[in-house]
Amino acid sequence: MPPSPSDPTPLKPTASAEPHPTPPGHPTSHPRPQHRPQTLTALRLAGIAGILTSVAWLVGDILLLGKPMVSPHQFPILDAYDGMARDSLAAMLPASTTRLAWGALLGVLTGPLYLYACRHFRHALLPQPRRLALPPFLLLTAGYALAPFAHGSFFYWGQAAKAVHESGADAAALVTLPGDLATVLFIPYAVLLVLWGVGSVWMAVLVLRGGTALPRWMCIANPLVCTLIGTLVTKLWPGAVGTALQGAALSVANLLLFSLTTAVFWKKTG
Repeated sequence: MPPSPSDPTPLKPTASAEPHPTPPGHPTSHPRPQHRPQTLTALRLAGIAGILTSVAWLVGDILLLGKPMVSPHQFPILDAYDGMARDSLAAMLPASTTRLAWGALLGVLTGPLYLYACRHFRHALLPQPRRLALPPFLLLTAGYALAPFAHGSFFYWGQAAKAVHESGADAAALVTLPGDLATVLFIPYAVLLVLWGVGSVWMAVLVLRGGTALPRWMCIANPLVCTLIGTLVTKLWPGAVGTALQGAALSVANLLLFSLTTAVFWKKTG
C-alpha cells in the first residue's frame, strides 16, 4: 500500500536521483577542457603561426645549407674541420653573401612566432595540474627562444670562413676564427636540444598517461620524436631535394610537429 501524503516515512531515492561520483583516478575524472570561442581562435592562430614559421625556417635552411658541398681542393680551409662543422662550411662557402643573409634573416625575424606557437604545448597538457604541465611547457619554450640566435649565427660563421679563404691569409688568428664562431654557435644548439629532449619526454609521458587534451597516440607530437623523423627524412631523401634539405632537419621536424598539433586541435574544437 503506498504511503499517504502525511506518512513521515521518506521514499527511497531512485537510481537516477543522483549520479554516482566518478572515482578518483578514473580516466573520465579529468574532463577535456571546454573551449571558448576566443580560446579556439588563439589556438588555431598559434598553429598557423607554427606552420608558417617552420616553412620560413625551412626556406632559410635551404638558403644557408642547401648547396652541394664543395671539396677541400676548392676550399683548403675545410681541412681544418671535420664532421658536421665541415659539412656545414662545405655547403656555405660557395654561397653568396646575399643568399646567406636571407637564409639567416628568415629564421631570426620569424623566430618570435615560434614562441606564440608554443601555446600548443601548454594547451596539450590541460587539464593536468600546473606542477606537471608547466615545466615541460617552459622547457620547450626556452628551447625555441634560443633557436633564432643559433640559426642566425650561421651567417657570421659562413662569412668568416669565406673571408679567410678569399684573403689567402694563413695567420693563426684568422684561420681559427671560423672555429671559434662554430664553438659559440654549437653551445646554444646543444642547450636547445637538451631542453627539447627533457621537455619532450616529460610531455610524452603525460600524454601517454591520458587525461590531456591530446589522444594518447599524439605522444609522438613533440620536438624530440619529430627531430628524429626530420633527420631521417633529410638523410634519406635522394637527389636534388635531398641536397637542398641536408641542413633542414629541425625545420622539417617543426613543420611536422605543428602540422600534427594544428590538425588535431582544429578537428577536436571545430
